[in-house]
Amino acid sequence: MGTILVADDDKTCRDSIQKVLQREGHTVQTAENVDGALEALGLNHFNLVVCDYRMPGKTGIDLLIELRRQHSWVPVLMISANADALVEAAILRLGALDVLKKPIRRQVLITRTAQVVGG
Repeated sequence: MGTILVADDDKTCRDSIQKVLQREGHTVQTAENVDGALEALGLNHFNLVVCDYRMPGKTGIDLLIELRRQHSWVPVLMISANADALVEAAILRLGALDVLKKPIRRQVLITRTAQVVGG
């Protein structure tokens, strides 16, 4: 099982993802924004980051840019309710594994997570 960071400003979505992943046996930490995610990433090792694209202040793209600037290649699954094709292409070009559409189907989340960290 893996250690996963979930970053999303929407508490309901964040808590829902956390519960699904914990039921699958993963250890999950959460952050409500990019700055909180970067702080957690600086203090802990994660096997995967699940990050919302659009959050107040900095976006998921900002997180990806900062991770790559720090030479961190932690796998990232981006989630979004409204990313268009150009934004999705930018997200993937910056190294995210995938962009999952909100609302995220439980089985899609479980499958994509298992492909990255096992389980």
